[in-house]
Amino acid sequence: MIKQLGTTTATLALATLAAAGPALAAERTFDDAKGDVAHGVDLQSVRLVNAKAVRVVVQHENLVRAPSSGAGMTVFVDTDRTDPGPEYAFSAGLFDGTDYMLVRTEGWNLRRGGTPVECDYQMSLDYAADTTHIRMARACLDRPGKVRIAVRAGGQQPDGDQVRDWLGSRHEWTAWVARG
Repeated sequence: MIKQLGTTTATLALATLAAAGPALAAERTFDDAKGDVAHGVDLQSVRLVNAKAVRVVVQHENLVRAPSSGAGMTVFVDTDRTDPGPEYAFSAGLFDGTDYMLVRTEGWNLRRGGTPVECDYQMSLDYAADTTHIRMARACLDRPGKVRIAVRAGGQQPDGDQVRDWLGSRHEWTAWVARG
């Protein structure tokens, strides 16, 4: 009787884990101070999902379609705990007709350029919901077990001033998110 009970308990535990598998996909949402910048790129929150693909969903305040906004964003991706700084950067404009690119990088300065990554990644903008959706295939990032990100958005205000908004503070990483 005890052996049967043990088998039943083990079977129940395995069935519970199997059923919960997809629901355990690792994801975290990180909030940002509201109203950091008076521009449509103001970061509200960022959700990082590390599952079949690495996905980033950014919630903005009043995302603007107009190219005159000069709105843009870079998501820095860290995949190697032993190497300081980001290994990848996903840079994009946040206005109609813009383009985006994933590059391999060493450090935070993208002006030195980066090596474009040729793989499956995409971005979509939803102006009605004020969101940016980014999806990067795991192969793009050398199939990391854990990832963390830092997000910088910016643009030009009507008076010509350039503004920047970091998720948290400058060069601040989110917590590591393990693959679910």
